[in-house]
Amino acid sequence: MRTTPFNTLLPIVIRPPKRLITIVMKPPRSFLKIVMLLLLFAPLLGGAWGGTALWGESRITAKMELFDTVAWLGSNDWISTGTGSISLSIDQTDNKNVKSQFRISAVPNPETGDIDVSVPRAYIKFRFPKIRSVIGKAPFSWGEGLIFNAGDVIFNDTALNTNLMQTEFLDSDAWLTTLYYSLGSFSFIEAIVLPPEDIYNVLAKSYVVENGIDATMTGGRLVTRLGNTKLESGYIYDGRFDTHKPYLTLQGNLYLDWHLSSSLSLPLGNTIQESLEDSLTITAGIYSLASIGYDGTLNYRLEALIKPYEKWEEYSTGTELPESYGIYLYPELSYTFNSGMALILRSFISPLDLSAAVIPGFSWNVFQGFNLLGFATFGIGDPCDTYAWESESTGNSGFAMMIGVSVIY
Repeated sequence: MRTTPFNTLLPIVIRPPKRLITIVMKPPRSFLKIVMLLLLFAPLLGGAWGGTALWGESRITAKMELFDTVAWLGSNDWISTGTGSISLSIDQTDNKNVKSQFRISAVPNPETGDIDVSVPRAYIKFRFPKIRSVIGKAPFSWGEGLIFNAGDVIFNDTALNTNLMQTEFLDSDAWLTTLYYSLGSFSFIEAIVLPPEDIYNVLAKSYVVENGIDATMTGGRLVTRLGNTKLESGYIYDGRFDTHKPYLTLQGNLYLDWHLSSSLSLPLGNTIQESLEDSLTITAGIYSLASIGYDGTLNYRLEALIKPYEKWEEYSTGTELPESYGIYLYPELSYTFNSGMALILRSFISPLDLSAAVIPGFSWNVFQGFNLLGFATFGIGDPCDTYAWESESTGNSGFAMMIGVSVIY
């Protein structure tokens, strides 16, 4: 989850998207003509069999985002770049028992100059009275937490490299199959299988097998209620590393919405103590929103990432940046006007070395489907701190600013 094309301009490193399916095929013009004709005459073909279509209703949505970005790399070095992304989604509609989506997206790659084309969504959801299932490349998340989520043992969603210069955060996606069984109101069990990441090479007309069947990920979770508290407990076996990953999440409301999660990674051959020291992760958070007058809504959130066995005192000043501290914070404050304007303030904070990355921004829905966007990033800290105005790490930016537009049609 949570990657963008302008990752090189942030004071934090952004990892590439997971499970990227790269399309290198250039179809012939005749093939494109056939596809266009089928789309044009689809309504007529739907009524050719006694007035009943052989497919469900659908909605096509395109989204395009374009940005201009300026960043300071220290020592009077400035860079400026333009980037963006475009996606096309086809969603099945008007069927309460079956939902499906196909999405294709294209993002410029600043490192190669090429355009990376991917299929982040290609899935079908269907349900029976007590059973539901999902199969395909689908968004998926376990646990609770917007940025820090120890319960997301599939994607290890506790990284400090999430790009905060965006208006919304999307769940990570993976090729998976799930089976859900309802146990009553607010209770269910769910099983999941994630096959190995085999990528099809179109030019070679063969599969590039990165992992064998032993690399399959399997597991399940139970979600129920204990009074007014939601209890979620689950487990994943990661065949890639022969590792067991249990987790536990609690979520409730006590004046504020709150959540608490914990997870552990148990590699084969490690003792329990070694696993605790290497992987025990705890995340917690509070969230609430309040109406302010007649014109808007105030949203506030605070999340914490805690690693009990990591370092709990500041690293001494030196040439090496700290690898990991025992606690990090993510506060967020936003105010949304009824007119469509939203003001946003986010931050990553490292309390132990007193440094932070501060991200102010805005989003303005000027016209229907048209938004103006603006974000900036400021590093506050010494050169050897986690977040710094002028970092000792080459290529990291202590300041970046982005202005852009978003269109949905």
